[in-house]
Amino acid sequence: MARILGPVPVNRWERELLTQLKLQLPNDWVVISNVIWAQKREDGFVSDGQSDFVVLVPGSGMAIVEVKGSREIWIDDDGKWYRSDPEGDRVLVSPSPPEQAMGNMHQLVSIIKQRGGWAKFPGRYTWLVAYPNGVANQVPVLFDASTLITSRHMRGLAACIRNSLALRGFEARAGLFSQEVVATVGDILTSRPFAVTKADSSLDVQVALQDIETLTRQQFAALRGVFELPRVAVTGPAGSGKTLLAIWRLQAVLESGRRALFVCYNTKLAQALQKRHPVEAGSIVSIDKLFSDMCPKSRFEIDKSVYFRETLPCEALDIAASYSENEKFDAIIVDEGQDFSEFQLYALHELLRSDEGEWVIFSDKRQNLFQMYMGETFGAEVVFNLYHNCRNTQQVNRATNGYIGALPVDPMPGMPAGEQPLVLHCPSRESMVNKAWELSKQWSGSGGVVILSPFTLEKSSMALSIKGHGLDLTLELSELGAPGKVYFSTIRSFKGIEAAAIILIDADKPVQGEGSRFRKEDLYVACTRPTARMAILSKNITSVDWFLGRSV
Repeated sequence: MARILGPVPVNRWERELLTQLKLQLPNDWVVISNVIWAQKREDGFVSDGQSDFVVLVPGSGMAIVEVKGSREIWIDDDGKWYRSDPEGDRVLVSPSPPEQAMGNMHQLVSIIKQRGGWAKFPGRYTWLVAYPNGVANQVPVLFDASTLITSRHMRGLAACIRNSLALRGFEARAGLFSQEVVATVGDILTSRPFAVTKADSSLDVQVALQDIETLTRQQFAALRGVFELPRVAVTGPAGSGKTLLAIWRLQAVLESGRRALFVCYNTKLAQALQKRHPVEAGSIVSIDKLFSDMCPKSRFEIDKSVYFRETLPCEALDIAASYSENEKFDAIIVDEGQDFSEFQLYALHELLRSDEGEWVIFSDKRQNLFQMYMGETFGAEVVFNLYHNCRNTQQVNRATNGYIGALPVDPMPGMPAGEQPLVLHCPSRESMVNKAWELSKQWSGSGGVVILSPFTLEKSSMALSIKGHGLDLTLELSELGAPGKVYFSTIRSFKGIEAAAIILIDADKPVQGEGSRFRKEDLYVACTRPTARMAILSKNITSVDWFLGRSV
């Protein structure tokens, strides 16, 4: 059974043909009903067009089918086409059915090439005129029989269309008409990417940000006293306020005149927090930077993962064991605990004073991007669980729950609704780049716009497009939120950081397994970074359908 796109026709014989096309054609064929257009001609004027049916045949090409319901039609001595009306009178048909079908075919081929960015149409193309209730006494001299469907062909429509395409030649192009091309052409002819939505400006984004900040401080102010216990683990989903609580704990320890250390896994997160909290910046560090500074004579190994997760922490452990109690810390606060290796946690714990030292570890196993030791409660005597998302708007949070498919995370009561994340099909690199810059301009303002990709800039769609819409792409984290700047990062490097608006490019349906650059954990991290707005851009229509299907 073929896939049908477009409306059900009003005309009886068009409905009959559509029913037969749906029942007879193979599953991978696509039939588009009532394709209409208004396009500018070479002379600068706009002309309208309408085609009853367009049939897309993978591995072959496109067939334009025009339907005529008359029982009788003929060419008179004047060379013009006529049909009989219900009273039996002769009625001139102009343009003739073949002229209409042929003209529609060439116009649609031109539109598809232009919109799809193809120099030549990526497949065969043909036209047919169908008379579902008519019988031809003969085929017009100037037309091949492959251009005509009558009542006697109504049980063999697939063969008629295959034959008509095959007789057009273009064999070298036939194989180019792949399933992906079919999906792209279907998008073009149905105008699927088109939608009119409420304009979403930077002012709207700022209002949502202010609501979230106010609510977060009100809700969590009452929890500060909970974390006065000496050995605590805090687990919770992304956006539940773990980093905010960790910073509050750091500030409280430092304000009391004691030595404290805030340690996270992501180097970029450490930099972002240092910038945001300059007074505490000297006590904020990434785990690799901390241990590298402790072990300046350490010899770097070829296997980077083994070196930073095992070798360097073991060397740091030996050095920390030699420290006096006065050289150690009164409190160590660990963020991103799920990403630390067991060796790193043991070495870090050795830096804590043994007499009443405070240890707090924050973690979220859903963000376990590196599939390492799950140390979310390491060193803790009491475990607190956070359940609500207080970073993302309700719409972003709802969509994230749908994409991930795990136990849903509820938004904190009172969170602003916000706007539903945009999921857009961008069939080419150029269209993806243009849409990314367009959204960046629309959302630019306080809070910053970030373009995320599973890949580094050089391997992403933005590789050759570092300027657009008056904005510049930057890799400098210090420029996040700066006027005229859009920050670019891989998803994994941006873990733990947030921005007002996130545009995820090069997106695909997540694939689990070793070596995958885009797993559900990556998607989860990307979707939980925006505080107000999000867009997901994909070249793959199947992935777009997956996102749209799971965000309902």
